[in-house]
Amino acid sequence: VVAPIGVCSGAYRPDYDSYARPLSVSFIGSLDWMPNQEGLQWFLSQVWVPLQQNHPGLELHVAGRNTPPEWKRKLAGNNIFIHGEVPDAPTFINKHSLMVVPLLSGSGMRAKVLEGMALGRVVLTTSVGLEGIAARPGQEVLVANTPEQFVHHIEYCLSQGPQMEGMGRQARRFVLENYDSAAIARRLLDAYQALTAEVA
Repeated sequence: VVAPIGVCSGAYRPDYDSYARPLSVSFIGSLDWMPNQEGLQWFLSQVWVPLQQNHPGLELHVAGRNTPPEWKRKLAGNNIFIHGEVPDAPTFINKHSLMVVPLLSGSGMRAKVLEGMALGRVVLTTSVGLEGIAARPGQEVLVANTPEQFVHHIEYCLSQGPQMEGMGRQARRFVLENYDSAAIARRLLDAYQALTAEVA
């Protein structure tokens, strides 16, 4: 029996009021992990620069422990806000309706993707970022693998405004049904009982 990573849904309380505010984008992750550095640098150079040309008011908020000091100096401005390590990740994520997880490499299930979805955020990630998570692109999550696709999805979110809350709610429902720790434990118990019944 293989069990997926789970999230304790009670620790993730969505703030859907954020969808009534102008859209802003968040990124959160340890910035001493190379796939996070690689993905964020790619996103900034290939996606954020073109976006800013047409949407100069759009903000990107970056949080994560062990942020390289030079990043704080290099990335400041251009509507990029570097927060470093934040005391409470769910509170940070809840402030922004769109969460990007632009992973290009690395392995394993992405806890941050599930956390963002559990908080009712619209999560935009890559095929690599969605590995191991059975969410449906375009319904519970957004997936992009090229700069053009990222720009398209973000501009779509901008055009939809408060209506994006619907996808956020679908994302949370998906996590509660499939990746909630209690639900996973129940499925494991059912599987164990079925196995022991066969042996008996």
